[in-house]
Amino acid sequence: MTKKRRDRHKNEGQEPRFDFDEAKELTVGQAIRKNEEVEAGVLPEDSILDKYVKQHKDEIEADKFATRQYKKEELVETQSLDDLIQEIREETAVEPTIVENDFIQFDDLESTQVTETPFDEEFDTEEAVETEYPMVDSEDGQSVKKQILYGLLAALGIIIIGTGYYVYSQVARSTKEIQTSQSTTNSQAEAEGFNNLYDAFYTDSNKTALKNSQFDKLSQLKTLLDKLEGSREYTLAKSKYDSLETQIKAIQEVNAQFEKPAIVDGVLDTNAKAKSDAKFTDIKTGNTEIDKVLDKAISLGKSQKTSTSSSSQTSSSSQASSNSSTESSTSNTSPSSSASSNNSVSARDDSHGGLSSSGVNLQRASSRVPFNQSAVDDSNNSAWDFADGVLEQILATSRSRGYITGNQYILERVNIVNGNGYYNLYKPDGTYLFTLNCKTGYFVGNGSGHADALDY
Repeated sequence: MTKKRRDRHKNEGQEPRFDFDEAKELTVGQAIRKNEEVEAGVLPEDSILDKYVKQHKDEIEADKFATRQYKKEELVETQSLDDLIQEIREETAVEPTIVENDFIQFDDLESTQVTETPFDEEFDTEEAVETEYPMVDSEDGQSVKKQILYGLLAALGIIIIGTGYYVYSQVARSTKEIQTSQSTTNSQAEAEGFNNLYDAFYTDSNKTALKNSQFDKLSQLKTLLDKLEGSREYTLAKSKYDSLETQIKAIQEVNAQFEKPAIVDGVLDTNAKAKSDAKFTDIKTGNTEIDKVLDKAISLGKSQKTSTSSSSQTSSSSQASSNSSTESSTSNTSPSSSASSNNSVSARDDSHGGLSSSGVNLQRASSRVPFNQSAVDDSNNSAWDFADGVLEQILATSRSRGYITGNQYILERVNIVNGNGYYNLYKPDGTYLFTLNCKTGYFVGNGSGHADALDY
């Protein structure tokens, strides 16, 4: 028996002890593992495989027994611990042994170098060991190794797949974020372009009036709107475009009823003449200020149509009266008839194109300026003369607001104050509308919200 073998048997015959002085130099984890090795009979010169076999002897024996029962083979004669180790070494000479982390601990070691005895070392078999253990079947060793190998491969595969999926998801996420960022930037720029052109259609920031010169650019705005489709800015832009389109079409429709545009940049041109075949209907766009101008233009057009009709009827009646007067004067002429004719002319001049107040109950009590009969009787006073364009402007405003229609109104002298003649304007049924200054054009009525102060 060699010296190495003798020392090993000598050491194995001794009761394993864990030296206290040695334990003081170890950490708690190292001390626990060292104690487990000592209890298992592990010697300092044992290789890693020897240590594993000694520490897992019970498990190996149990597995060996179960395998023998399954194969229905008889139990073989026990074999010494040295023979068991030798057999496992011979089996693992072809494939490297995979050692699990549960029996090799590195967590408390700063650096560890393991030098394993070559598996092809020859064991001296001259002397048998007193303690014998069941032999490990070669098939069982292969099965354990394969299971461990397959487990590691499966774990490695999971790690690889998981890592690949993580990398893929991160790349996809980054790509999506970049695309979203670019899309957002593009849509914001396009929305800004749309809003700039949209604002250019209006004369002011409150969107109360439209520029006629911009109407032809509506198609350009539609192109910019189409580019926003699918973005979060599209809904708001679409509502703006639809409203603007409605407003433009309404103004164009009303302007088409006049010989020249009646509404230009939100302002009504009272000198615009309605076409002979014009047809006016009420139009609403939803924009309050623009709707007001549209109402004025429509009222102006309607009043002109009514005025034209009334003028035609008046002309026919005048012609008939003229013919009748000529015949009457030819057959019979008298001073009284001449006087009557002069009074009629005077009455027509005082009406200023309106209706006669004869037989109408006028609401003089509502007049803002007190009625003064003596001033009215002073018919030749220059205070009653209208300043240029004043009456026309007041009548146009009244028509546009719907106070009167055409020449269907009554104009009556009321008083002279500070050299200015004041008139009352009534509806054909005598309803009081307002009092006006024929020199300055100032007029004021009794309606709620109107001016309460007179101009004198």
